[in-house]
Amino acid sequence: MSILSVVAKYLAAAILLSTYKSLPGAYFVRFYDKVFRNLIMPLIFGKNTENIQKLQNDELGCFSYTKLSTYASLFECDFYLHKSNSTYFEELDISRTDLMTKIFQKLFLHSKRYPFVPVANVFTNFLKEIKPFQTYDVRSCVFCWDDKWIYIMSRFYINSGSQLASLSITKYVLKDGRKTIKPKDALEVCGLFNETVNQISEGNMELLAQQCGFHETKPLEDIVHQFNQI
Repeated sequence: MSILSVVAKYLAAAILLSTYKSLPGAYFVRFYDKVFRNLIMPLIFGKNTENIQKLQNDELGCFSYTKLSTYASLFECDFYLHKSNSTYFEELDISRTDLMTKIFQKLFLHSKRYPFVPVANVFTNFLKEIKPFQTYDVRSCVFCWDDKWIYIMSRFYINSGSQLASLSITKYVLKDGRKTIKPKDALEVCGLFNETVNQISEGNMELLAQQCGFHETKPLEDIVHQFNQI
C-alpha cells in the first residue's frame, strides 16, 4: 500500500469522525440520548432526581437553561462555506428536548398518561454566520407562556459565548392524549410556579407580542434572560 493510499485512508476516516453529526442515524442517537438520560434512567434509578430537587429549590428554576456545546462540521456547511440554515433546526431539536425533559421532568415521570410536547411553530433570526469547524453553544430556556402556549427561546453563541449568532423562538403546546395541559398547571405539578416567575413571564409575553416582529427582533436580542444552567 502506497503512502498516498494510507494518507487518503486516514484522511477519509478523520473527515467521517469530524462530521459524525451527519452520519446516518446520528440525529436519532443524539435526540434519544437526552430522552434516555432525563426520562428513562430516572424510571430505573428513582424518580426523585437531583435535577427536580435543584429546580424546586430555585425560585426562578423554571427559567433555567440548558447548554449544548458543539461545532459546525464540514457536511453541515453550504456552498457559502458556513453552517447551513437548515442544520440549525437539528440542533434546536436536541437542545429543546434536553430542556423540556429537564424542566418538566416531574410531569413526565409522574403522569398516569405519558404527556408529549408537539411544536406549533418556530421563528428563527440568523444574525452571524458560523464557519466550518467553528465551535458554538446553543442555550435554550423557557421564555414565557400564556393559557395554552409555552414559548422557548434558543440562542446560538459563538466566540466563547460573546457573540449572538442566531435566535429562535419555539411555540409549544403540552398534551396529555388529546387534552391540552396549561403551562401554569404543568409548572405547578413540577413545583416551579410562583408569582415571581409569573410576573417575569407576563413581561416577556408583552415584549414578544407587542414589540417584536419578523422585521424587528432587537428587543429579543438585547434582553437579559439568563438564569441558572441545568
